[in-house]
Amino acid sequence: MGTRVTQDKDPEDVRVGETLKTFLHRVEQTPAGYLTSRPITHEELAKQVRTRRAPRGVTRSYISQLCSGEKHMTNEVLFQIAHYLGIPPMAIKQPDPEPQMQHLFAAA
Repeated sequence: MGTRVTQDKDPEDVRVGETLKTFLHRVEQTPAGYLTSRPITHEELAKQVRTRRAPRGVTRSYISQLCSGEKHMTNEVLFQIAHYLGIPPMAIKQPDPEPQMQHLFAAA
């Protein structure tokens, strides 16, 4: 029976990943005026996050790793994601996402 070595995740990376996941669930207004939920997929976000190392976009698995807290979000990636989502970068990094979520729903 082998022992499985697990890498400890940085609690800050896990928290940032959880916050990012909340922002990927969007509420949008339809042309008829109805509010509808439109989640942003990891693949959609990955195509929009272009960095010096990934000028065509990062991989879907990289976005998944960010959301699960397995990877640390660099400032370059943070700014790209925030720009695509139309939110300030600190909304992703701040400790409490609730005030930002309320702001998003009020704006929708």
